[in-house]
Amino acid sequence: MQVTRGKLNNLAHAGLDSFAYREQAISHLRAALPFAAAWWWTTDPASTLFTSGVFKPLPSDHAICGGLHSNEFGPTDYNKFRVLARRPAKAGVLSAATGGQLERSERYRRMLAPLNYEHELRLALSDNSALWGGLALLREPGAPDFTPAEARRVASLSQALAYGLRIGIALGATSVDCTPSGPGMLIVDNNLDVVTMTSNAERWLEELTDGCPGLPDAIRSVVGCVRQPRGSDIPQDRVPRARVRGASGRWLTIHASLLRETSAGSANTAVIIEEARPSEIAPLILRAYSLSPRESRVTSLVLQGLSTKEIAAQTYLSPYTVQDHLKVIFAKAGVGSRRELVAKIFDQYHWPRFGLGENPPESNGAIAGTYQADTTLASPTAPESTV
Repeated sequence: MQVTRGKLNNLAHAGLDSFAYREQAISHLRAALPFAAAWWWTTDPASTLFTSGVFKPLPSDHAICGGLHSNEFGPTDYNKFRVLARRPAKAGVLSAATGGQLERSERYRRMLAPLNYEHELRLALSDNSALWGGLALLREPGAPDFTPAEARRVASLSQALAYGLRIGIALGATSVDCTPSGPGMLIVDNNLDVVTMTSNAERWLEELTDGCPGLPDAIRSVVGCVRQPRGSDIPQDRVPRARVRGASGRWLTIHASLLRETSAGSANTAVIIEEARPSEIAPLILRAYSLSPRESRVTSLVLQGLSTKEIAAQTYLSPYTVQDHLKVIFAKAGVGSRRELVAKIFDQYHWPRFGLGENPPESNGAIAGTYQADTTLASPTAPESTV
C-alpha cells in the first residue's frame, strides 16, 4: 500500500477537479485491491449531503442510485458514512456489521443485491473537522468477501484519499464559460421527475451535470433529505442545503423545500439553485487547506486587508504570534506571502466570474452589480407555496 499511497499523494497535487481525481484514484486502488465496482461521492462538509457521484462502472438501474441518498439519511442502516467518520478506522465491511446476515441491511436488499453485488467495503473520507466524501467498493456474488486485513489496508489510505478529494473539491481546475446570473427554481415530484423549471434552473443544471442519467446527485441528495419523515436521523430543524462547484468553476448553493400536498396526497419539492455567496464558500476553501480555527480566523482577517498589528488586536495575540501563524498558513497553502495567499483564494472564488469579463470584486468580496431573480416558471399554474 505504500506505493499506492505515494501515487495518491502525487495525484492530489496534479490540479485535477474532484471528478478526474476520483476516476484516476480508483485506478490506483484497483491495482492494489480487487473489486468489481466503486461508488464514490463527494459531500458538503457543512451538511454531509452528497454533492456528486462517480460510479465505475455505471449501474444498470439508475433509479437505484437515487435511493442511495435516502438510505444515507433515512432509517437506520449499517456503515453510514457519517457514522464511519466518527470511528478511528473510518472503514467498515457490511457482512461484519450485519453479523453475516446481509438481509438485515436495507441497502443490501434494495440496492446492492438487485445490482448483483454482494460484498461491500465502505470508507469515510474525513479529516479532523469534516466529512468530505464516501467511497464504497463492491464485489459480486461468488467473489471472496472483503477481509478485515483488506479493510485495514483501505483504511490506511483514508487520509491520503481525503486530502486529494478535498483539494479536488475546493481547488480543482476551472474552465470559465457562460453561466446564468441569477437563481433558478425547479419543481420535482416524488419520482424525482421534473414537473417544471425556470430557464435559469435549466442552465444551472448544465453546470451540475455529472455524467449520470437523471437529476444530478447534489439535487437528489437535498431532495431526499427534505423528504425524510420524522424518525430518521436528520434533525427536523435542519435546512437541507449543499454547496457544489459547477463545471465553469462557480460555486452553487442548492436548497429545497416541500410544497403543499396535492389532491392525491403527495407533495412536490421545490429546488432552488443559486450562486453561493463568498461567506458560504470561504470556510470550505479554508478547510481544504486544513487550517486550524485560529489559522482560519487569521486568514479571514488577511483577506479583509488588515495589517499584522490590526490582526493582533482583533485576535488578542501578539504581532509575533500572528507572524508565526502566517508562516504556518503560507506553508499549508503553498504560498510565500500575503499577496500570494489572497490571489490564491481569489482564483478559487472570483476568477470564474472575473474571467467572464464581469466587474472585479468589491472591497467586501462581492462582485459589483446586481442580477434579477428568474422566478417565472414554464408552467402557467405555479404552486402557491414559496421556498
